[in-house]
Amino acid sequence: MTLRIACIGKSGQTARALAAVVAGEPDIMLVQGSTAEADLRDAASLRRFVEAAKADVLVNTGAYNFVDKAETETALAFAINEAGPRELAKLARARGIPFIHMSTDCVFDGRGSEPHTEDEPPSPLSAYGRSKRAGEIAVAEEYPDALTVRVCWVFSEYGDNFVSKMIELARTRPKLRVVNDQFGPPTYAPDIARALISAARKKAAGATNLSGILHVASSDVLDRASMARAIMAESKARGGPFAEIEGVTTAEFNALAKRPLNARLSNARAVEKLGAAFTPWSEALHRSVQGILKRS
Repeated sequence: MTLRIACIGKSGQTARALAAVVAGEPDIMLVQGSTAEADLRDAASLRRFVEAAKADVLVNTGAYNFVDKAETETALAFAINEAGPRELAKLARARGIPFIHMSTDCVFDGRGSEPHTEDEPPSPLSAYGRSKRAGEIAVAEEYPDALTVRVCWVFSEYGDNFVSKMIELARTRPKLRVVNDQFGPPTYAPDIARALISAARKKAAGATNLSGILHVASSDVLDRASMARAIMAESKARGGPFAEIEGVTTAEFNALAKRPLNARLSNARAVEKLGAAFTPWSEALHRSVQGILKRS
């Protein structure tokens, strides 16, 4: 029997990773909606997409992800990250379709050094984080059986991410300043895609223990500067651009939006409930850099 998954989002890296992974799953049909087809700011377009998709499971990978710009585009961030998911949750619940929404580590303030668990009270530092937390609350209010998957420091060969940004900047700059006091789990987008597929299969089969919040993040932990140095080393080894990395504190970097210094997320619950597995950082980085250099 074919499992029909409707996905809000088509060009983002998680959406593209989902499409790539589903290509190897003959019993899944993935219907993806771009912004032109399913705009999170437009309830009517979302309704048309959901009705036409006739899906067994609805997944939302769409979001406003411009962390710094959200400080000045706050209304737009909330429209996409709160109002849009609320509407999707309403649509899914009304039609009896399982709903999976995606969120972020930025709902936490990053205090301490232990991985944040699903039961820890959120306390976002930025407008972006507040908009994503508002989206989590909206989904839970409208559809208590929905599942919200929090992810962190996502990277891959698909779309725009920290790896592609570092490589692009290194083409024109001999030295890059990168924060060295923010720690988190670089998480490979195809691993997230596989976890989403596992969740979709289980929810479509009637699982009753997959609602609320679930963290899907690697167990590997790096600081941003060390991550950047590994990216540069891999790029150089493959004939790509290279830049020296200067580690600086978050205070010195002085970004517009505050970010959690501790972005670690506990994945124990995802491993238990979804059988989530994570590609080792070095292997995932190799694949990502190879793919980014190939496309550029």
